Amino acid sequence: MTKITLKDGLTINAVLTGITGLGLALFAELAAEYLIPGAPVWLIAALGIALVLFASDVALIARWKAQSKPLVGFVFIADLAWVIGVPAILVGMPSAFTALGIAASLAVTAVVACFALIEWRGLKTMGAAKAI
Repeated sequence: MTKITLKDGLTINAVLTGITGLGLALFAELAAEYLIPGAPVWLIAALGIALVLFASDVALIARWKAQSKPLVGFVFIADLAWVIGVPAILVGMPSAFTALGIAASLAVTAVVACFALIEWRGLKTMGAAKAI
């Protein structure tokens, strides 16, 4: 089994988050129509832009600060918030989403959960290294 390093996990997180954000920002109208009918297009576009900005931060952290516990912790907390928040929104507002919207949201959340696990493992390793 291949072990993904924290730096690699952060880099992959940045790339996939950036692609997702760019897609939402550029195709907000389609996303609103096929994933969350009735959602304001500006809200979908704003989410996309926020994801692109987050991806930029994660890319910078991966490149230059992957050993910074506070910065990696920030990414971990943000990813954990996504993993908890998206299912909560789906449970709270199931009729707002199409079946495709639910499936896409859960698929993205599963990937983000994998990133959170990599980050958590990296944070644990940083903590253990300082304890020695």
